[in-house]
Amino acid sequence: MKMSRRRWIWIVAAALAVPVAAGFVFVVLIGNVMSGFGACRVVRQKAYASPSGSKLVVVVWKECGATVPDSTQASIVARGRTLSPDSTPTFLSVREHQDVLVAWSSEQAVRIGFIPGTVQVYKREARAGDVSIAYD
Repeated sequence: MKMSRRRWIWIVAAALAVPVAAGFVFVVLIGNVMSGFGACRVVRQKAYASPSGSKLVVVVWKECGATVPDSTQASIVARGRTLSPDSTPTFLSVREHQDVLVAWSSEQAVRIGFIPGTVQVYKREARAGDVSIAYD
């Protein structure tokens, strides 16, 4: 029995389409798995209110997996606002998980302390908006 040319073309096209479709699915699955490796998890530790309660120093631990060291970060946010790791600037960022002590002196001044040692400091700002920051 002789196969028509049209039928032959359909068989070849189908035979080529299956590996292409399988390859596409594989790439999409691998892409989704790999994107999870770069994702960071932010774990809120504590929030310290200013004397009037209008501002908070929020301390978080940022964990990004095995390839990036964990860090401890602090930011100032207005009461009632949500801390957003992507849009809230940090004024303090240090390597590893650290216990941070926070003491507000006034609405515009705060003291930050943590146990010194082998802490690698990534960021240590003297101001965050209208708040001056002193370190112990």
